[in-house]
Amino acid sequence: MRIKFGWNFDRAPWASDRSTGTTVVTGPLGLLGVLQTRLGTTRPSVNRPIRIAQYRSLMAEADHPWYQRSFADDPWNTAHHLLRLRDDAVEAGWQPTPDGETYTEHPRLDALAAVERLVRLGPTHDSSANLAPGRADDLREVLTLLRQHGSSWPLGIDTIELQDRATDLPNTWQTILEVLDAAGVTITEAAPKSGVPELTIVRGPDEWSTAEAAARWLSNTSDHDKLCIIAGDSTSILDHELSRRGTPTLGIPRSSATSPAGQVLPVFLSAVLPPTDIRRVAEFLNLSFGTPDAESPAKALIPRSVSTALLSALTKEPGISGDPDSAWMSALGDLQDRAAAAPETRAKAAETAHTIDSLIRLTPPVIDNELLVLTTLHPALNWLADRLRALSHRPDDTVPDSTRVEAFITGAAGHVDSFREALAHLPAEELRVRELFDIADACAPTPSHTTAEAIAAKWTVVSDPSEVPADSDTILWWSSHRSEGDETEVWDPEEANALSLAGARISTATERERLHQAAALRGIRTAATVICFCPDRIRGQETSLPPSLSRLAEDIAVTHPERFTTTGVDAVLDEASITRPVSTLHETGTWRLGEVAAPLDEVAAQTITPPSTVSRSLDGDFTHLLPERLSFTQIEQLLSDPLGWTLERALGIKRGFSFDVPTGNRMIGTFVHAIVEELVSRGEPADGAVPSAREITEIFDRFVPRFASELLLPGQKARLGTIRSTVLASLATMFTTVQERGITLTGAETTFTHVWELTADGAPWTVELGGMRDLEGAIDDARPVIIDLKWANSGKRYRNMVDDGEAVQLSVYSHTAEGSGDGNPMTAYFLLKQGRFVSTGSALDPDYTGGSGETDDSGANLGGDPTGLWSRIEASVEDALTKIATGRFESLSADVYADFGIRPGEKNTELSKAIKSIKEAIGEEGRLFIDKPQTFSAFNLIYGIAGDHS
Repeated sequence: MRIKFGWNFDRAPWASDRSTGTTVVTGPLGLLGVLQTRLGTTRPSVNRPIRIAQYRSLMAEADHPWYQRSFADDPWNTAHHLLRLRDDAVEAGWQPTPDGETYTEHPRLDALAAVERLVRLGPTHDSSANLAPGRADDLREVLTLLRQHGSSWPLGIDTIELQDRATDLPNTWQTILEVLDAAGVTITEAAPKSGVPELTIVRGPDEWSTAEAAARWLSNTSDHDKLCIIAGDSTSILDHELSRRGTPTLGIPRSSATSPAGQVLPVFLSAVLPPTDIRRVAEFLNLSFGTPDAESPAKALIPRSVSTALLSALTKEPGISGDPDSAWMSALGDLQDRAAAAPETRAKAAETAHTIDSLIRLTPPVIDNELLVLTTLHPALNWLADRLRALSHRPDDTVPDSTRVEAFITGAAGHVDSFREALAHLPAEELRVRELFDIADACAPTPSHTTAEAIAAKWTVVSDPSEVPADSDTILWWSSHRSEGDETEVWDPEEANALSLAGARISTATERERLHQAAALRGIRTAATVICFCPDRIRGQETSLPPSLSRLAEDIAVTHPERFTTTGVDAVLDEASITRPVSTLHETGTWRLGEVAAPLDEVAAQTITPPSTVSRSLDGDFTHLLPERLSFTQIEQLLSDPLGWTLERALGIKRGFSFDVPTGNRMIGTFVHAIVEELVSRGEPADGAVPSAREITEIFDRFVPRFASELLLPGQKARLGTIRSTVLASLATMFTTVQERGITLTGAETTFTHVWELTADGAPWTVELGGMRDLEGAIDDARPVIIDLKWANSGKRYRNMVDDGEAVQLSVYSHTAEGSGDGNPMTAYFLLKQGRFVSTGSALDPDYTGGSGETDDSGANLGGDPTGLWSRIEASVEDALTKIATGRFESLSADVYADFGIRPGEKNTELSKAIKSIKEAIGEEGRLFIDKPQTFSAFNLIYGIAGDHS
């Protein structure tokens, strides 16, 4: 066997020298494997997290004072750090003395020695061993065996040709080569590369312009056999440009610490660990793998029949409660009822839902005093492992994306198995939650170095200049910028000196960097032509050229002194014949770089004109879009943005995340509504008395897990206390005012329906008007009272709605109310956060001043009783439906933003005046226009007024 050995060759994609086909090309890791095979010492590899877990146990036993404090606060990462130090020292040749030598002047070394005295190396199945050997231990074992048996053992290696200078290699490898030489292996050094290639550096302002130049060169060059491409960064943008030209893509992804498959376990742990975080539960329930479309259906971790039911429950009530009336329990009950009706097809879904309920609500993992009891986590991990294994065993060859999905699920399953194995090597029965996630992160699968987008081509693709094949004529170095992985010092000089007394020869950061740069320069010198493509900025950060190009510039200056006025590196690299901005590659009708030329066609620059209007008119009959049911929310949308209503209600276009779990004011509003409903529906206290603070507090605390579990998370205690005190004071005010005004509450959250006869495009159209009223009651004269509860940061909006005659919701409630007594129903908003009523009835709202005083054509006061607003609402709805039926889809507010070229959220006096003019013009026609803030529209991007006009 002949071996070509290079310090950076382990990742090289060429396993043999292409010129001979008989020489194995390898780096230190590969040569170590060859020697282990020849010596018969190969063993199954052990995941690093298992070794960290073992070393964590040894550190707990040694309990050295140097790391005690850090270990107590963060045992996993402390063990991870010390294990790296231990392996680095062992690989450098450290031989701890058995007599217990201490390093009193070097606490870090003393701690390592204390732990090392407890180490008994051996495989994980060996009960007497407590640390699995790592690469450093394998290296030490191979060196020991070579010294003992190298001269008499048939290694089967004839020659090793070093691509690096032997004296530049780490000391341990120098020793191995010396022992191999003594054993009869011929050790030679390759002749240094003396050639100086022709260098061209193409600089673009960004990745896109630079990638266009690189792709144009690749798609027009002819000799691919002798071409080597160095991918200095992700090739995703370059691949996009290559695919446009029908050229094979490289498929190098952006570097990442972990694979996307490593996200499944953290999402699951976040969902099942108490306290319950509803948003994490929703992420877990909605987790799927693959592309969710008709041709390639996504594989869901939780069956859709189960997740849809449970997610729908969380959107109604953002909490998980065992209350039989809760949405969560109702969803579980519905799934169980379906299973009873159709056990053959529904039983599995009900069983899965029950298991999820058990993992999250009934028997979640136990956390006591911030410590997780590990045995209580095992059922959850076992279920996840079984579920992933079941999904991975269901391949679907008819789905184009199936292979990648299966690989993703297999990676996630492997992550769980590795995690469970690491936990099994921990002696502790309890673990901090933070450490649990650290272990999960350490066990996460690493991403592959290639992706499925790579297309086979004749060229070779490497990730570092040192990996360039020896027979390459041309090098294209994509994204040739300086990397952030510079070598750093691990040991201080005093520690290095102390380690040398124990047999270790520590390589300094300078020596390691010199070795890497020499290898990189050797790889570059292999070719006759080197073309580097380097963007000026990558992901917003300025770039600089790698040191190997600076070294090459020095050689170019010495070889061709006549080309440069000065031999300084910067002067050489900035010279016009070497560095070419992408803009200079364009000549009249031709693009040229080196020997590659391509004709250019003049294409008119694409200009995207921002829309001047959003409203649209189409020919045809669109009566099929008209609604059969309307609610207050839909009416308000029809009066503010009919086009938005058409997109959302008629066409079903909604935001990407279908299950929007309530949070913020919406969550608190739903929560307080439920408290009021409970107080009213149970009829206590009797005779209309004001509920006591104790009664309100009892319901508040009982409902928090069901309606506002977010408030039980860590860091929410102050917020919870503030909301509790606000709700207590506000509800006391509300019930007291109701009692003092002689109002008797008769219902809460009551549903209503009303047949509404309308005219759309001259034809009768009947819709069912329905919804729910927060509070219903009656005043002394049997006059109906309807109160709508609002939780909002400011009450100004509702005050203005009542004063300006825009209280559409109250008008709908008043028109559909049933009751007797004199006068129209009394309607009001009650602002829960502010603790006050907003109404046109002075009995509830003494602050009401009579509104704006404006009247419509009939003489009705627009700021008066909301009941009088109904005729304007009806006329406005009929007008909106008529326009939709005849193909006129309006969004008048968005039109103003488009006309002014202003993005929603920006303030502009002229824009406000324009919207006010629209409102007044529509009002003069006897209709109503609701000016809702355009900032909160879900369709601003579709309308083209959010800044993206594409």
